[in-house]
Amino acid sequence: MRRFTFIILHYVVILSITASLLSGLRIATLNKPYLLQFSAVLPNGQVHTLHLISGITILVLVCYYIFFRRRYKKVTVQSNYHKFITYLGYLSIGSSVLSGSLLLLDWLPQQFVPVHYYSALVMLIYLLLHSWVYILQLGHKVLKKVFYIPLRFIPYQLTVALTLVTCALFYYMQSLTHTLNITPISSNVLMEIDGIGNEPQWQKAASLLVDTHHGANFYNGYTPVQIKALSNHKETFFLFRWADPTQSLNHLPLIKTRSGWKVKENGFYHFDEQSYYEDKFAVMLSDSCQFGADGTIHLGKQPFTHHPSNWHGKGYHASLDGRVRDLWHWKAVRTNDMVLADDNFFGPLAVPLNGQRRYKAGYLIDSKESGAYVMNWQWYSSHMIIPKRLPKEKSNTSEPVLDWFASTPYQVSLDTYPVNAQLSSVLYRSNRFEGDRADVRAKGQWQAGYWTLELVRQNQTHSAHDIALNNGTCIWVSAFDSSQIAHSRHQRAIKLRYSL
Repeated sequence: MRRFTFIILHYVVILSITASLLSGLRIATLNKPYLLQFSAVLPNGQVHTLHLISGITILVLVCYYIFFRRRYKKVTVQSNYHKFITYLGYLSIGSSVLSGSLLLLDWLPQQFVPVHYYSALVMLIYLLLHSWVYILQLGHKVLKKVFYIPLRFIPYQLTVALTLVTCALFYYMQSLTHTLNITPISSNVLMEIDGIGNEPQWQKAASLLVDTHHGANFYNGYTPVQIKALSNHKETFFLFRWADPTQSLNHLPLIKTRSGWKVKENGFYHFDEQSYYEDKFAVMLSDSCQFGADGTIHLGKQPFTHHPSNWHGKGYHASLDGRVRDLWHWKAVRTNDMVLADDNFFGPLAVPLNGQRRYKAGYLIDSKESGAYVMNWQWYSSHMIIPKRLPKEKSNTSEPVLDWFASTPYQVSLDTYPVNAQLSSVLYRSNRFEGDRADVRAKGQWQAGYWTLELVRQNQTHSAHDIALNNGTCIWVSAFDSSQIAHSRHQRAIKLRYSL
């Protein structure tokens, strides 16, 4: 009976490790693009859920295996090779389970974050070294030796018990959140949205520090985000502060070459620019707090079968459960001068449009009554573009934003700029958005290696595309350092707790 119990454990752990490795490698493609060459064998879609379930299953099996070995002690004679492989398995699986658990809880110190990835690679080596000897010895009979078990010997009670424990742990892990205590203030208190945050109310506000990882251009992909919040009966104010060694305002500049104008880029053609892009910060809000950004992450080049694939192979955001997730997207060049964050949302899959080069799936924008910024080119090409407008005064070429009324339509006769001259790619058509898209006021300031960002929004906007700010609303934060989509991230949601 003990042998058949071991076979069941062995069978389930093989399935779980396989699912964990494949889903984990898919997640790793977000910040390790060289793994995209294996994309054909990696799963697509909501793989974060698969990774969590398989990881918890491995954790439960490891705990039971320890109990099993202590209870049924059996002395076996092993060769030095098998001893080495056994201890390699203990090391790789143990370090994967430990580091993965700490990552899920956002407790793993930054310098140890790579341990989870490298322990997975060691586990791959272990699986190869562990299995090839038996395959050489037994050939096709290895399948019967390892997996065959008569139905009457299946330990049903143990199987049900381990399944129930796994399910209970899964739902418990899903419920774990950070908590941000929101300090109440009077409606008579005047808070200036200036990106400085020097009002005395901010000094008294409770603070939460969240470690975010895997963002492009940050030191080792890591930046901690400090969060504070204040609220009266109508509005909630947020103060975010994160480390960023460089202030990036150089947003896809247009550079003059001998043959004409060109967009200065390093990945923008594939919509994954990581050099010539503005700094950004995003806040997602939801009524629920589930793992994997509340189920809005769908990884892979084409996670939706009947919809277009993406250019970068990493994935999409979308909300497929009939509910929206609010998204505040602050941009250091395109919205900061407006004193706004772009109010967007994750919703159902958009209908693809003919001639649309970039399909955004469920990443959608709130409606607006007026106001916009546009890109300062007539038609994009990675080789050459023609600007829409030129500055009226050539001294304005160094500005990160070109104002519509301080510019004139492009004419060849006016294009007397020298080679290597630069123009802004961001063209303001008006001062700011109006309507739903302008619900979030925001201002950021960069100083001495840190961005400080203040945001404020009404608790209730009554918009179908917004999430109300209530007790229990959950948020996620992401920082972008000169990158288009390669943002930092954390695992656990941040639950808002109001005192009003």
